[in-house]
Amino acid sequence: MARFNIPGFLDAEIEYYSRQIVLDSIGLSGQRKLKNAKVCVIGLGGLGSPIVIKLATMGVGHLRVVDRDIVAASNLQRQHLYGMEMLGYPKVEAAAMRVSGLNPHIEVEPIPMSVTPGNAEWIVNGMDVVVDGLDMMTPRYALNRACVKLDIPFVFGAAITNVGSTSTIVPRKTPCVECFQGGIDDDDLPTCAVAGVHPSILNIIASIQVSETVRLIMGRKPNLAGAIMYCDLEDLSFERIELARVSSCPVCGSNPTSEPVPLKNNSLEEICGRDGKRVFVFSPDEDLCIDLTSLNAKLELLNFHITVKAKFGTSFVKGALKGSVLSSGVTVIEGVNGPEVARRIRSEILSI
Repeated sequence: MARFNIPGFLDAEIEYYSRQIVLDSIGLSGQRKLKNAKVCVIGLGGLGSPIVIKLATMGVGHLRVVDRDIVAASNLQRQHLYGMEMLGYPKVEAAAMRVSGLNPHIEVEPIPMSVTPGNAEWIVNGMDVVVDGLDMMTPRYALNRACVKLDIPFVFGAAITNVGSTSTIVPRKTPCVECFQGGIDDDDLPTCAVAGVHPSILNIIASIQVSETVRLIMGRKPNLAGAIMYCDLEDLSFERIELARVSSCPVCGSNPTSEPVPLKNNSLEEICGRDGKRVFVFSPDEDLCIDLTSLNAKLELLNFHITVKAKFGTSFVKGALKGSVLSSGVTVIEGVNGPEVARRIRSEILSI
């Protein structure tokens, strides 16, 4: 094995990153910037999965990964961060395990939580860049507002069916998300579970988001600062649209005409189910630090069958009922006929 003797790097790291160190746009100085960077990826689904893989293998030194979900079989068609052996595991835990196998030279910080208006600032605090892998507007607005307030660049991305879009928000320099996509209600939007999504559009948008993130880390101007890129696989078209800051924008405008519209903060929400079953998700603003060992013991006493015992969560079944509890207190209850039943079951197993 070659001896490189480069300060701050193991020889194994230099060999690992050798094909991008030779790039004029990165080089050894750029690789050092990547090693020292802290990036937060929010949402580990169709976009977040390839984003995490690329940022990890390029050598971003600290990756904070945030998601409230567990790995399901329906994810694997496009979320290649996971394998069949990870079914029922919290996505953040499965992601950390996969990344450690891909690149042992970086740190991964898993946060098994929902992004809410009450915790968005806490989640992104201390990061150099925040990357959007979400599929809902309310948490995206919360992140947008947190990043503008904390002066953290935010790389926006979205995709469904065969189309996708991406833009880079640099606080006080470019339009924010609410300048060009404000006032959208999640209830009015289609979901991947209903409309479907092509894996290829996810990889295209994710790759552009990673490229923009790396440019930010390198100290270069992002290509999509002040612009949004649309891609459509049907005719393989790419369209770039220039954007302008809205002076009256209540989030980032120089002359806001109102306060930002309050965001819905649903601690209990019903999401698209699988196999016709209703699914309810409970999302606390704060990390409840659930003692999973005690939880597992209680589930067994209540005659639940535990299917997964993981570091950051537990999954279980009882007849037609399926559920998961993450260490943060995020709880998913599937197969019940209404929110009151879901609430009762959560209270019973968590003693709250």
